[in-house]
Amino acid sequence: MRSFLILLLLPFYCLAQSAEPLIQTGNSKAGKKDYQGAITDFTRAIAIDANNAKIYFYRANAYSAIKDYPSAIKDFNRSAQLDPANVTMFLYYYRGNAYNGNKNYNEALADYNKALSLSPGNAILYHYRADAKSNLGDYKGAIEDFNRAIAISPADPSLYEYRGVARANISDLKGAIADYNTAAKLDPENADIVFYRANARGNIPDFKGAIADYNKALAMDPKNSDALFYKANAEAALGDYKAAIVDYKKTIELDPKKPNVYKYLANALGSIHDEKAALEYFAKLIEKDPNNALLYLYDGIVKSNLNDKEGAIADFDKGIELDEKNTEIYQSRADAKYNIKLYDEAIDDADEAIELDPTNSFAYTTRGMTKLKQNDTTGAMADLNKAIELNTRNDYTYAIRGELRTILKDFQGALADFKKAVEDNPSNPEHYLRRGDAYLKLGNRTQALADYRKAGEMGSKDNSLYQRLGASMAKGKLFTEAKEIFSKLVKTDPDNAYYYALRGIAVENLGRVDSAIADYNEALKIDTGLAIAYQNRGHAKATLKDFESALKDINKAISIQGDDDKAFFLRANVKMELKDYEGAVDDYNSTLFINIDNIKTFAYRGYAKSFIPDAERIENDFQYALTLDPKNDDIYVLWGDAEVNLKNTAASMNYYSKAISLDPNNPQAYYKRGMLRIKQNDKANACTDLNAAAKLGLKDAQAAVQQYCK
Repeated sequence: MRSFLILLLLPFYCLAQSAEPLIQTGNSKAGKKDYQGAITDFTRAIAIDANNAKIYFYRANAYSAIKDYPSAIKDFNRSAQLDPANVTMFLYYYRGNAYNGNKNYNEALADYNKALSLSPGNAILYHYRADAKSNLGDYKGAIEDFNRAIAISPADPSLYEYRGVARANISDLKGAIADYNTAAKLDPENADIVFYRANARGNIPDFKGAIADYNKALAMDPKNSDALFYKANAEAALGDYKAAIVDYKKTIELDPKKPNVYKYLANALGSIHDEKAALEYFAKLIEKDPNNALLYLYDGIVKSNLNDKEGAIADFDKGIELDEKNTEIYQSRADAKYNIKLYDEAIDDADEAIELDPTNSFAYTTRGMTKLKQNDTTGAMADLNKAIELNTRNDYTYAIRGELRTILKDFQGALADFKKAVEDNPSNPEHYLRRGDAYLKLGNRTQALADYRKAGEMGSKDNSLYQRLGASMAKGKLFTEAKEIFSKLVKTDPDNAYYYALRGIAVENLGRVDSAIADYNEALKIDTGLAIAYQNRGHAKATLKDFESALKDINKAISIQGDDDKAFFLRANVKMELKDYEGAVDDYNSTLFINIDNIKTFAYRGYAKSFIPDAERIENDFQYALTLDPKNDDIYVLWGDAEVNLKNTAASMNYYSKAISLDPNNPQAYYKRGMLRIKQNDKANACTDLNAAAKLGLKDAQAAVQQYCK
């Protein structure tokens, strides 16, 4: 809040004759805003009459006017010391303002309390005490004081304006907007009020409403670079990157040193995928100012967004060469190295960023993410906790910590983090998707489905988000609901091939393989290069036992997108059906080369090796898979299958039993142990197992019961 000092010219009392003219000229100069001249006259008067409390009071006000708050406080104190019996409300009020200006907020609060004890019906005093409380973070107390002030002076627009600010600080955005509306009616030409309202609308988020208000604020004050900058942010949030780019450039014209404006411009330029325009813009800036390290930083960010990781790193290298103390460049290079899986180097850069600036929360986030990739969950958690301690409003860090807690099976903790991510950035559909996953892990399918629907309805242009949404709903066996979501998306955008492919996946899981293939075909009519459609059509054909045709589709998918571990994994499974075990092992190897964290692949590779004479390291594959996921019953089932192939009956029996102990509802484990017992002529125990599998719905087990247990 901007406070305006009103110099109080009190009646003159009978002073020493030689001091009075100086006091009069001092007050006259203060009235004309010649505060230095006033201070000089008051100082000369004090030299004549050093025990006169009023002169110190006048000089204190003049010091406050030039923002020399320590000198003002010293003079106010001396005035009160010289005449303690006649200390007025005005001294407490003005000294409170001086304390406030000097950031001594507790002392300011104490003075406003004393002033109010002498003048309890003064709206201005409540206003200023509210400001002190806001500065101390007591926004609720500030709101109470603004309420009292408004009751006394309901036509003062500033009271609604700053009560709105206090409400915004406790996330009561609707209340803040209501206050700004009232303030704007009372003071329609005040650009600050409209600007604050725009900020509140942006945080709801009502980006369209925010943009409208930023335009109004700019019409009243065209040089408000903050309004332009935040307007550009709102436009970017709506995906209108072209408009955002225009406004970021205008912001730079008004304020070339605006924090983060180049970074956000770089992100917007990268988002429109106009590589030429983005790179040309920063190339021109670099040509004009080749020794500006920040320009290389932002040029690197553009290249990183355009997936030119090596070019980005070259820019960051140059930026560091020019400014080796810039923490942000090290942190950005750490991000780039993380993205190309140079994890040790990423940690080195994050370390350097943190050493240069221990408050760089983003560097802690990057280092935490990298440690997570290295399976250092303890170190990752420590870094993410520190990042959140430094910046409690970074939704991305909460989301990463939520992922870590999911890995640690702390699903309640993960849910709390994803809730916080949604709260801090409700416009990001990824957060709803992850929160839905956490709800699903906790068995709350209703809330999970609500979040999945929200993620699907938010209109993201990121097709990979919808792919992850489909995968999440598949894990929850929400196939009917997934079909409904993607059917709506198909109606909304019938030219989006992804939506047909993802609906096909849902339909296939509902057992309607022919309908699924029809959707995959439709997707490929729209986009003949859509890898996910070929891959999943291959999966559908494999379900129909058309393995050769399936293999052709999967090969096509891999030729289009050779870095998709799921495609190699699927092709390995098809090769297993075709008894091409060595080819399957090769594809499992490729899967792990692309994604070493694909845990189940180790187990499948071990199983495939069990068909190959003299294959090595079968046991190592299963042991490593269990090291990563020790409670995965399906891994034990596969290990049991491998031991059956290797004629190790006792070992296979042990692994099937271990799987059942981990999940008493695993039908495959009962069925396979039962069939093993049939071979051992242990009919009684075999039929107990087969009946258990049959009750769990396994059709093969139901047939086996009819054959062996009647």
